[in-house]
Amino acid sequence: MIVYDLREEARLISLIHLIAPLALCLGAVWFAPRSVRAWLPDALVDSARPLTFVFGLAAGVLGWMEYDERSQADALVERCLLGGCLMKEGPVYDVERVRQISSGTRYLAPMRGGYFKVDDTLYAHYPREQSNYSPANLLREGEPVRVYSLDGVIVLVEVGG
Repeated sequence: MIVYDLREEARLISLIHLIAPLALCLGAVWFAPRSVRAWLPDALVDSARPLTFVFGLAAGVLGWMEYDERSQADALVERCLLGGCLMKEGPVYDVERVRQISSGTRYLAPMRGGYFKVDDTLYAHYPREQSNYSPANLLREGEPVRVYSLDGVIVLVEVGG
């Protein structure tokens, strides 16, 4: 059973889910009939056009970045399944769950990280901000695992043998 998949991590929510609807709302204000715009604040109506371009461009860039990240994750998983990655197999030990390692600030979430060992190899994983999707959170001491990695990136973690 696969407990960690890089493709799933690449599908987690990101800023595009905030920026794209904002661009669409501003575009709706820009193209709204005059009767609707009369009800809206003048500052919003005046700034709708340039902000639509700015947020539309940002949404396009973020969309391309997400597509690129997902395609890279798909390619890495395919490569690993075809035998092109380093594979370690054995019982897992020294599991340290994702944890807070700094206090963070008012505007930034604290950094989090976790790790586990298989054989003599230490695998560290730092999930995205506001996420706890990590193999370190899903593994228990002594479980037989198979870890696929490439260049220090954990690609797949399977439990069972």
